[in-house]
Amino acid sequence: MPEDPIGQEMARILNEKLQRVIDKQTEHTIALANHTGSLDRLEKSQEAMKATLAEHGQMLAEILAAIRGADQTPG
Repeated sequence: MPEDPIGQEMARILNEKLQRVIDKQTEHTIALANHTGSLDRLEKSQEAMKATLAEHGQMLAEILAAIRGADQTPG
């Protein structure tokens, strides 16, 4: 630190401002990491829902085919 009182005060003020900037940047980094994690979970959920929807579509197609087949059998 500088020896003169004005220089010391300026250094203290700069250090405080720098610490605030670092703290804000840390907050933003943490928030970004949390958002990234949320997006990853959302993407996995969407993939699971897409797979489930495909399964349901297949089941519905099979049911419809069975109904159509039942309608065509003489009876």
